Amino acid sequence: MYKVVIVEDEWLVLQGLKLTIPWEDMHCSIIGEASDGVTGLEVIQQEQPDILLTDIRMPAMDGIQLAEKAALLWPKMKIVFLTGFDDFTYAQKAVKLGAADFVLKPTNAEELIRVIGRITSKLDEEKQQQSLQERMELRYSWEHPLILEKMLYDLLLDYAGTMEKEWLLEYGGSSSEEFSSYRVILLQLDSLHTSGATGEQLKQGVKEQMAVLSTLPAVRIHENRYALVVNRIIDRAPLTEMLDQLSPLLPLIAKSHVLGASELCIGIDQLPTAYQQAMSALYQTVFVGQERMIWFEDMDRQQDPLRANYTRLEELIDLVKWGNPASIKEMTELWYSQLIHRHTDGLEARRRFFEYTVTLYSLLLRDSELRGIVLDSSFSLASAERVEETLELSLERLNTSLFEWNRKYTEQSDTHKKSGFEEIEAFIQAHYAEDITLQSIAERHHMSESYFSRLFKKQVGTSFLEYITQIRMRHAKELLTNPRLKIYEVSVQVGYQDSRYFSQIFRKYTGETPTEFRKRLGIESLPL
Repeated sequence: MYKVVIVEDEWLVLQGLKLTIPWEDMHCSIIGEASDGVTGLEVIQQEQPDILLTDIRMPAMDGIQLAEKAALLWPKMKIVFLTGFDDFTYAQKAVKLGAADFVLKPTNAEELIRVIGRITSKLDEEKQQQSLQERMELRYSWEHPLILEKMLYDLLLDYAGTMEKEWLLEYGGSSSEEFSSYRVILLQLDSLHTSGATGEQLKQGVKEQMAVLSTLPAVRIHENRYALVVNRIIDRAPLTEMLDQLSPLLPLIAKSHVLGASELCIGIDQLPTAYQQAMSALYQTVFVGQERMIWFEDMDRQQDPLRANYTRLEELIDLVKWGNPASIKEMTELWYSQLIHRHTDGLEARRRFFEYTVTLYSLLLRDSELRGIVLDSSFSLASAERVEETLELSLERLNTSLFEWNRKYTEQSDTHKKSGFEEIEAFIQAHYAEDITLQSIAERHHMSESYFSRLFKKQVGTSFLEYITQIRMRHAKELLTNPRLKIYEVSVQVGYQDSRYFSQIFRKYTGETPTEFRKRLGIESLPL
C-alpha cells in the first residue's frame, strides 16, 4: 500500500477526495489529512507519505510553500496539486518544484483516478529499480565470505525468507545444483587447547579438508559448533572415508569432538530440516559411549525430536514471554513427571529429555523476539562433561535458563513501555472518538499487529478493543448527562456512526440503554 496524505482547506472537498476515490483498489491508503499547510507539514514529517495531494491556495502556508518544505524532507514523495483555472502563476511554480501532476478543481473523480494510477505505476517502477540496485550492490558484497556464511546460517536455522533464498541462488555465487543433493554435518569441538600460529595452521588444514566435501563455506553456529552443507561427496561410504581423513586433525585442536550427519536432502528449502536432523544426531552421541559420529538414518525414528509435541513447546515459549517463573516451573515439572512415568529406563528417559531440550532450543531460536536473548545466554544443550548429571539437575538447569529468559524479556517489554507505551495510551485517550484500530496503532508504532496486541494486554490488563470501548462508554455517560445532546449526537461524539449499534454496546457494558440511563438519572429522554 502506498501512503497518501491529503491537505485541503475545504471540508467538503476533503471528504469527497476521501470517500469517492477507491483508494484501496489503487493500492493506496490515506494515512493523514490536514486543512492547512502548517498542519500538513507536521503530518508529512510524522508519516512520510509516498503521495501528497494538496490544494494550492490555502491560508497560513499555501500548497507551493508546503511542497517546497516537504520535498526537502521527503524528496521521493510524489506531489499532486489541486488547482483552479486562475492559478496559472502558482502552477508555473509547481512545475519548477517537479510536481507529479495537476488536477483541476472542482475535482473530477475519474481524472484523479487516472492521475493516481499513473503515479502508483511510477512508484512501482521506482521500487523495482531500487530493488534491482540493492541486488546489484549485494552481488558485489558477496565477495566477502562472512556475508555468505551469515546467509547460510539464517537458512540452516530457518530464519531466512524467500528473498534471502533468491539472493543466495542468484547473487551468492551459488546455484540450485549445489542444493540438488546434500547432507548437513554438524561438528562440535569442546575444550580447544591450541592457539597461536600452530592452532591457526591446524584450523586451516581442517578448512581445506572441508573444502573437498563442499562448495560452500563452513558456518559457525554457536561457540565451537560448525555446520557444513556437504554437496561434493554425499554417498555414505566415500563420505565416511573422507571424514576419517579429517578426524586425526581434530584431537590436535580440541580435547573432544563429535559429529552428526543428516539424511540425504534435496532442495534449498530442506536446509532447516537437514540441520535439525544433524543436530538430533549430534546429541545422540551423548548416549553411545565413545562413538564420535552418528548418522541420522541410523537413529531410532521413535526418538526423532522433530515429532515432539510442538503445541506444548509453543505453550512453554509463550510462558517465557508472558508468564512468570511459577507458571514456567509448573509446566516443565508436569512434562518431567510424565516423562519419568512413561520411561522408567534411565537412559531412555535421558534420551527423551535431550530431545525435548534440543527441539525447544531450536524453536526459541526461530522466535524473533527471543532469539537475541537466548543466543546471548550461556545456556548449553549438552556436553560430554555432563553425561553423568542427574535428570533432576538437568531440569533445574533448564528451568534456571527459562527463568532468566523470562526476566530479560519482561525487562525488555518494560523498557518498551517506559519509552513509548504511555504515549500510546495518551494517543488513544485523545483520539478515542476517531476510527482508530488495533492495526493502525500497531503500524503507527512500527510493531506487528499480533505483537502489539499481546504487549497491550500485558501492559494494560485488557484487550485493545475492550480498552477503547471502556473509554468510549465512560465518555458517553458524561455526555448523556447533558440534556441538550441527542443520543445519536452522543453516539457520533464517542466514535459510533450507527446510534443503534452504540445503544447495543452501551447496554452490554452498563446493563441499560442510553434512554434508560437518562431516565434513571431523571434526565428527560430525547428522541433519536
